[in-house]
Parts: sequence; structure tokens; C-alpha cells
Amino acid sequence: MLKQQVVNELSYSLPNPYLDLLKIADGIDCNGFQLYSGKTQKMLGFEDREGYLILSLVEANAIWREHEPNNQYIFFAESGDVLYCHNLTNNRFEIVDRLTKELTYEPSSFETCDELLQQLLNHMLDRYGEEIEEAE
Repeated sequence: MLKQQVVNELSYSLPNPYLDLLKIADGIDCNGFQLYSGKTQKMLGFEDREGYLILSLVEANAIWREHEPNNQYIFFAESGDVLYCHNLTNNRFEIVDRLTKELTYEPSSFETCDELLQQLLNHMLDRYGEEIEEAE
């Protein structure tokens, strides 16, 4: 249903790595980062966050698209200062400053959604620029 809703409302075909991640965890809020979910939902298990929501990808993008220059992006996740997105103009997956849309970290531009999501999950774990050991 989410795939069709995104096509209908955002004219975008969701990449499989994002959909695969949602199958494991439908929205993640960790260490100041939020991966948008398939459906807006309340945070559970956190009394200090009553009323706090994990936004759906469609709802978050509708909000971002209220500012016309953001129409060239599909946003998958955010933190206080950056957005994790697909730049539709250059067909790259990027980590950009939430205000200027300039690339932020090194690296910040990727060919695949899989690479972008890997960086997001590393950032959630406070891992920046470290070599990731391959599981044997």
C-alpha cells in the first residue's frame, strides 16, 4: 500500500532497500535521528515522549514540499541538522543540510539508497567516517 501511496502522492517509486528496512523496523527514532515510517505512529514505551510521533514518509514529504525548492527531493530520514534524501535532479542519494541542502558529511553523496541507509544507521550509532568491519 505504501508503494502505491507514494506513487500517487509523490510521483516516486520507493527503492527496495528502504522498503526492506521498513519490513524490519517501521520507522526508527534513535540518537536524534528519525527514519520515516510507512504510517505515522506514536512512540511507544517512552513516557517522556507522550504525543511524540514518528512521521510517515508521505506525511513528512508533504510537509517538506510546502517549500517549493524541496520538490526536487524525496526525504527518507532526518536529524536536527541534516536530511537523508534522494535528489531527483541528479539521481543521487544524499545527506544534506536541512536549510541549505548542501552536502554535509564525507561521504554525503551515493549511487544507491542502500549506501545512504547504511550511513544513516551508522550515524544513529554515532559512527562517522569509520571503516566498518565486514561480518565474517
